[in-house]
Amino acid sequence: MTLNDLSPRLERSLCALGLGALLALSACTGSTEAKRQADNSTPPPTDCTAWVGTDRNAMLPGYLLHQGPKGTGNTVCVPLLLTANPTPASYAGGDYHISEFTDDKLKARWRACKEDAACFKRINAQMQRWLPPNKERATRSTGVVDPSGKIDPDGQVDLKQIRRPAFFAKAPYREGIAEAEGRTYTVEFTVPPDAFERIDLKKTADIKLRGWYIEGAGVDDGKGRKVRALAIMAPGGGGQLTAIQHPDEVSYRTDEKTGKTTPVQFPNATTETMGQRWWRESLHALNQAGFDVLAYDRRGEGISGGFSDTNTLEQGEDVFRTLGQLEDGRGLRMLTPSGEVLEGTAARGRLLAGMKANEIPLVLGGYSRGSMSTAWAMTTNYVASCSFDLPEVNCAKPRGLRNIRGAILLSSFASGAGYVGDAPDLADRNLFLGGMAADHHILFYPNSAPLAGMDRWPAAFFGKGLWDRAETLEGTVAAYNRIRGVKEIVLARGPHSIETWPESDRRYLRERMVAYAKVVVIGGRTVPGARSWKDFKGLVATTPDSWEPSSKPKTTTSTTLAR
Repeated sequence: MTLNDLSPRLERSLCALGLGALLALSACTGSTEAKRQADNSTPPPTDCTAWVGTDRNAMLPGYLLHQGPKGTGNTVCVPLLLTANPTPASYAGGDYHISEFTDDKLKARWRACKEDAACFKRINAQMQRWLPPNKERATRSTGVVDPSGKIDPDGQVDLKQIRRPAFFAKAPYREGIAEAEGRTYTVEFTVPPDAFERIDLKKTADIKLRGWYIEGAGVDDGKGRKVRALAIMAPGGGGQLTAIQHPDEVSYRTDEKTGKTTPVQFPNATTETMGQRWWRESLHALNQAGFDVLAYDRRGEGISGGFSDTNTLEQGEDVFRTLGQLEDGRGLRMLTPSGEVLEGTAARGRLLAGMKANEIPLVLGGYSRGSMSTAWAMTTNYVASCSFDLPEVNCAKPRGLRNIRGAILLSSFASGAGYVGDAPDLADRNLFLGGMAADHHILFYPNSAPLAGMDRWPAAFFGKGLWDRAETLEGTVAAYNRIRGVKEIVLARGPHSIETWPESDRRYLRERMVAYAKVVVIGGRTVPGARSWKDFKGLVATTPDSWEPSSKPKTTTSTTLAR
C-alpha cells in the first residue's frame, strides 16, 4: 500500500486500523476535537522577558510568576521557548501542527528548496555535516580517558573487555550503578544495516548493538506481589553507556561580562562523554524500583558497531529486534554476571524473567534522540509501520504488542516538526528533515506521524526544560493532550540538556519517572504526587524555584509582548 493509493473508502478503513493517523491525518480526527486539542496547547500572551544562558544565549519571553513554596513570594520572569509555527488564525484544516507537517508536505518543501540555489546550498551544507559518519557531532570516545573498555566496535568483540557497572565504583566516579554488577549481563544483538547504508553505501553486513541488561527484583504492586517488568531506555545523541564522566566536569563555561555560555568540548582529559553520569543514575533508579533495564548504545555510537547513527526510524525498529533476540536467542550473545559467555540457543530465554517478548510488561523510554526512536517504536506498535526513509513510502499494520504499557520521553522531539522553537539556529530544521529523508534515506527528526497517533498510546511521561530546543512546551502539551491514559509532565527551568539542570531537578525528574513507570506496570490510573495544573501558564508555574545556573535571574524585566 502506498500513499497515492488511498480512496475515501480506504481512508476510512485505515482509520479503523490506526494507519489513517499516519496517512490520512485529517480524515481520522474530527475537526472539532482537533481544534479543541490545538486550542488547549496555545499559550496565553507572555508578559515579560528574561535572559537565558545555555543553550540559547538570548532574551526569551516568559511569565511573571510568584515564587516561594505557596507562590506568595516576589515575582520573577520565568522564560520559555515558544513555537515558530503558531496556528494561523484563518486555518480551517483540523490540527495545523499535524496536517501541515506530514512526511509528504515536508518533502515537498524540500523539493521547492532544491529549486532555489541559495536554499539548496545552505541546507545541503548542513546535511553533509550530519551524514554518517556523523562529522558534526559523533565521536566514539569510550576508552579515550581510560583505555580499559576500548574495543573495535565493528570487530569480533570479547564481551569481557566492555566496561561493566563495577568499573564505576572506583574513585573519583563512585556511581550508584556499580552495585548492580551482580545483576548485569553484557549483551550483544545483531541488526541489519539501515536504508542509507543499504541504498547509498551498498552495505550488507549486519551490525552489532551492545549494552547492559540489568535484572530487577520486580515492581511492588502494593498488594504483596512483585511484578517483573522491563524498561528499555534509549540514550541521547552521542550518548555512550560505558563512557566516563568525571563528577566535577561541567558542560559549559560562562563569560562573566556577557553572560553568554560556550560549550565545553569532549572528550577531554577527564571526561569521555558528558551526560552519562545522570543517565546511568536514571537507569539505576528504575532498576532499584524493581525493573529489569535494557540499555545499549545505538548503532554507530559508543560500543555498538555500525556507520549510521541518525536514522531514528530504524532505531525504533531495533527495539523489536532486541526483544525478539532476547526471546529466541538468534543473533544474541551475552556475558553473564558469573563470567559465562552464552550465544544463540544457549542464551534463549535466559532473560525477560522467563517470559516471552509479548508477555513481559514493557516501558519504552528515551532521552533526546532516544525520544525520537522511542516515539517511532510506539507508533510502529500502536498505529502503523511506515517506511518514511524509502523512496516509496509503504505502511503495514501495527505490531500490536499489548504488553507495552507506556513511554518515557525526556527532552522529547516526539511532537514533531510543527513545534520547532522560534530561534535562528532552528529555522532550517524542517528543510533538513525533508532533505535527509528524501535524498539520503535517513529519517532523523520526526514528522507529525507520531503526534497524530498518540491517542492510541496507553500512557506517556514527559520531562523537559522550559527552553528545550527539541520541541516547544506547546508541542509537549499537544502530545500530552492526545494521551488518553496515565500521563504526566515534569518541567525544569533549564534547557534541553538535562545534565545542566540542578541536581535537585534531576532527582525530582527521576523520582517522578519511576513513580509513573511503576503505575503503568501495575495498572494504576493516575500517578500519585503529580503536580496539578489547569492551563498552560499554570503548567509553567509547576516548575521548582530552581534554575539552570547560567540562566538564574538577577533582575526582572516586565515587558508586554505581542504574540
